[in-house]
Amino acid sequence: MLPPRTVALWLLVLLNACVSTLALLPSGVIFPLYIYPGDNCVAWSPLISAIQAGSILQFYLIINPASGPGAAGTQPDTTYQACIATLRSTGAAAGRNVKILGYVATGYGNRTSSLVTTDIHTYSQWATTYRPEGIFFDQVATGAHQLSTYETYSTKVHTDFGTSYIIFNPSAVPAVTGYYDISDLIVTFGGFYNDFDASDLTIGPSSPSRKQAVILHTGPTQIPSQVVGNFTSIINKFPTDWNGFLGDLISSQIALCKRR
Repeated sequence: MLPPRTVALWLLVLLNACVSTLALLPSGVIFPLYIYPGDNCVAWSPLISAIQAGSILQFYLIINPASGPGAAGTQPDTTYQACIATLRSTGAAAGRNVKILGYVATGYGNRTSSLVTTDIHTYSQWATTYRPEGIFFDQVATGAHQLSTYETYSTKVHTDFGTSYIIFNPSAVPAVTGYYDISDLIVTFGGFYNDFDASDLTIGPSSPSRKQAVILHTGPTQIPSQVVGNFTSIINKFPTDWNGFLGDLISSQIALCKRR
């Protein structure tokens, strides 16, 4: 078991010495940032500090102002504008360790497609300083007959955003591998920590581990290193041991690096 710990400078130095050719670690953190930032971004301050301290740890941050971007053609409120811009200036603008993604629900393929594409377009029209870099699609279907719907959505993202990043969240393994071809990352498990077993994941040439993620919740204070080292995420709020979680993620990858 890995003990909780803070993200200490010596961890970062050791990692840089071990994997000096890597700009970012292989495993990162998906955070559904469904937390209103508040005045002066105070509710996001643990995240902002973590981005600054863990400059080689990739963060995928999902913003969700109003179960999506809000009404068609609108901009987020001024608090969101300022705080997303702060996240961007902390990491994303420099092409470093932050990807900001807009939340879009798809109803497992049953949501009216024009509503989905309108949400995509609305995010893409936000001002540059707080515009997302891509889309996090939630409630994604996994069947072969629905693949063409998501091909349309993927194309819409690339058309509206240009260079962009796409995450699908079916919280299950897709029935066909075509979903991997039209996204950058797929959440292949989402649920209780105790229900997760890495052996249930399908990993192969058409479904590589580098394109898979899991979102776990209701976990123990101490997390086995084999879980942290392979698939790591959190959901909905900053955990009480946020710094310990990030420290374990970094140190587990240091251990993997040392063995190679």
